[in-house]
Amino acid sequence: MSHNKVVNGNKMPSSKEVALLAQVSQATVSRVFSGQTNIREQTRLRVLEAAEKLGYRPNAIARGLTLNRSNLIAIVSINVVNPHYNVMINKVADRIQKLAREPLYFVCSEEKKLDEIISQVLQYRVDGIIVLSAAVSTQMAAECEKIQIPVVVFNKYTVNNNIMTVCSDNVKAGWMAANYFHSKGYRNYAFIGSNTFLGTSKDRLRGFKDALFEKGIEKCEVQMVPYTYEAGGQAIREILSEEKKIDAVFCAGDMLALGAMDTIKYEYGLKIPEDIAVIGFDNIDAASWPPYSLTTFEQQIDKMLDTTFNYLSKKLNGEAISEGVELFECKIVERSSVL
Repeated sequence: MSHNKVVNGNKMPSSKEVALLAQVSQATVSRVFSGQTNIREQTRLRVLEAAEKLGYRPNAIARGLTLNRSNLIAIVSINVVNPHYNVMINKVADRIQKLAREPLYFVCSEEKKLDEIISQVLQYRVDGIIVLSAAVSTQMAAECEKIQIPVVVFNKYTVNNNIMTVCSDNVKAGWMAANYFHSKGYRNYAFIGSNTFLGTSKDRLRGFKDALFEKGIEKCEVQMVPYTYEAGGQAIREILSEEKKIDAVFCAGDMLALGAMDTIKYEYGLKIPEDIAVIGFDNIDAASWPPYSLTTFEQQIDKMLDTTFNYLSKKLNGEAISEGVELFECKIVERSSVL
């Protein structure tokens, strides 16, 4: 039975017809379109010219069934409005295509429903799964291991024997933020985190508080809010409305920081960084805009992707590689929101 469909009443050409026109075997046509390199260049060009003349396009689904693989790698992310994640998803998709695979994108409304989404993902017989900023349950990780589908959790710290975790060192970043503030002479601290990415925010807060404790400082005002610009403004409003003496705010994401900065300046008439200094996280494009000039953290996304796709590539090629956790240090991008 042919898997090619009929368009405008005409039967789509088959690989057999391409083979006849190019005077090669049908297997050679298949090898050309699967990207194999052990083919003479003259033969490859003859096949491509024949395919172009006939208007032939290979059927990726049929080929996947024949080879017992889909050539699909799933990207699963939490539904959140964050410019940083848009950039990250685009980079992940680009790397997938460089592996001669295609990305299949799924959005999960909240982290606790992640297992349900991954169950749906498995129905597509994907070759691998990349989960962005969310933790996979032990049970689901074991299920993926059982059916030999490699899983990478990207940008979320989690420990699981059946998956690879690639993540920024969020605890150390928090520690660095506190020390940076302290070195600039700030002494009264607040932290604005996100309950959208609660685990990551808690890691950054833990490092922040650890550094303060090392300096004999135990007091730090904390707000956990949704990851939005508006919530960042509301969080700093809650802190300042209690007449707390705050001169340094570490925000777990740039969107929170931008909302907090506008509220500080335009509602309270305070100056940044003279009255209150602000540090963000992610280094989104808006962080560098002149009205903000936000000091922030930048993650080593490209190096993290190198590790992710080195792991996936070896797994997909049947090579031995260990799972585990690999952490990457973040760097501070200095601008004028801190003295």
